[in-house]
Amino acid sequence: MVLVIVGLAVVVGAMALLAYGQLRNRSIPRQVAIDPFTLSEPWRRHVAAAQSTQRRYREIARATPDGPLRDRLHDIDLQVDHAVVQCFEIARRGDDLDEALSRLDSGALHRRLEHSVDDATRASVESQLASAARIRTTRNDTDSRLRLLTTRMGELVAQAAEVSVGTDTTDELGDGVSDVVIQLESLRLALNELGNGAGPQKGPDAVDVRETDDPGQTATSP
Repeated sequence: MVLVIVGLAVVVGAMALLAYGQLRNRSIPRQVAIDPFTLSEPWRRHVAAAQSTQRRYREIARATPDGPLRDRLHDIDLQVDHAVVQCFEIARRGDDLDEALSRLDSGALHRRLEHSVDDATRASVESQLASAARIRTTRNDTDSRLRLLTTRMGELVAQAAEVSVGTDTTDELGDGVSDVVIQLESLRLALNELGNGAGPQKGPDAVDVRETDDPGQTATSP
């Protein structure tokens, strides 16, 4: 009987520890490892700029005297952190778009189109060129918007510096940071909607545009 009671106590204790660990894990948000050097340019530069803004903002918040203004700056800091995470996720998708464009190799596709002699081949190559054009448009738009938003983040840091010396514009600053975060999230979600669609869409009659010895021929997939 004693052994049964001891055994039950051990089980209950283990379950309690497990429940506590799960609760504790839920209360601590997972940190995203942000490393700009895992990305190519210009995406690396965008993330590095966002991280630089984050560091300067934190320095300003720490240097602000204790009081309501400093508390408010620390509240906004959470939004700044979120903006940097969003920026990194967008940059990763931009890097994926560059990789997709590299795989498509528009130059090789144009050469194949010039030497294509049958309608099926021309239609397939033209379809892949259209895919490449859409990806390039998305990539360039993403680059432009991300550059604009990271620049806006830098402007908000300048506003935070004014707050730190006693100019209470924390409402405007908070609204500005929130607006940047909303735009970043919107851009990230739009890119995620692409899913795996960034790559070339190959149908059963699609052409593999590998180089061949004969410029008048196109290598077809088996």
